Amino acid sequence: MRDDLCILISTCDRYRDLADFTRAQIESKWPVHPPIFVCGIRNVQDGLELRDDPANWMQVTRSACMDLRTKGFQKAYLILEDHPPFGPCHSGHLNDTLPRAMEHFNATCMALSGPGQHRKQHGSPKNFARYTFDHIHPDALWKFPLHPALWNLDRLIALLDWLIETLPVTEQNPWAFERKGGDPKAALTPELKEGSYRVIGSQMPSRPFFWLRRMPLALLQFVVDVARFLIRIILGDEARRLADEKLWGIYCPYDGPYPLFWSGIMRKGRLSEDLVFWLAITGRSRFLESLPPSCK
Repeated sequence: MRDDLCILISTCDRYRDLADFTRAQIESKWPVHPPIFVCGIRNVQDGLELRDDPANWMQVTRSACMDLRTKGFQKAYLILEDHPPFGPCHSGHLNDTLPRAMEHFNATCMALSGPGQHRKQHGSPKNFARYTFDHIHPDALWKFPLHPALWNLDRLIALLDWLIETLPVTEQNPWAFERKGGDPKAALTPELKEGSYRVIGSQMPSRPFFWLRRMPLALLQFVVDVARFLIRIILGDEARRLADEKLWGIYCPYDGPYPLFWSGIMRKGRLSEDLVFWLAITGRSRFLESLPPSCK
């Protein structure tokens, strides 16, 4: 295990139990994992000292990153509390391949979801060893995702510093981190803007026979594709938009070294309807029974 690598789970008191759930899922599905730390709450196992207003996500995260640098860590998987792994993780890629790729590319971050599986490419392909990564164009908007990603801690601190200096306290939240940090007009250094990469999940699956295992979901997605097309042709664009709101969950799972669900378990303070739909249509609704009280 590398001694410069760790996991940072970001949370708050409201979702303390969800952070515990995500931590337990990581420990179960990523057995050989780097040290796990938690920020945003007090009195928790391996919690980092909370010195800031817990409502200020950027300040809390910056302080946590500074503490991790003091402990000697240079890279961290930043994982929000509602992004547990949804299947076995590939410890080899997470613990070794991706940190080495980060060093090779001098990357700012490497998102654990990327092109393929109904996701578009946002940049140009770049190769490391026998793997291909999506190098996000510096003028792309969503360069700094808060889906699970590996971050260079110094670069993450620099990005947070700029955002904290630029934004009013009321806007120092995760949404602004993604939207304002990724703004092509943001006055960031070239190394920050040009350092965002994404994995191609099909090249780093957590289990063998990726395409064979994915076939049932791919067939379901094809059926939904046809249904959405027919709805648009017969009933129009507005009906298609309403259908998408109900059906989009079928496109949210992304399989790779850290299998995840797009946008996480929660959305706007409530259990994600996309998650409920995906679990129902794939016969996994019992998963909802395992979720902690804050999700229900």
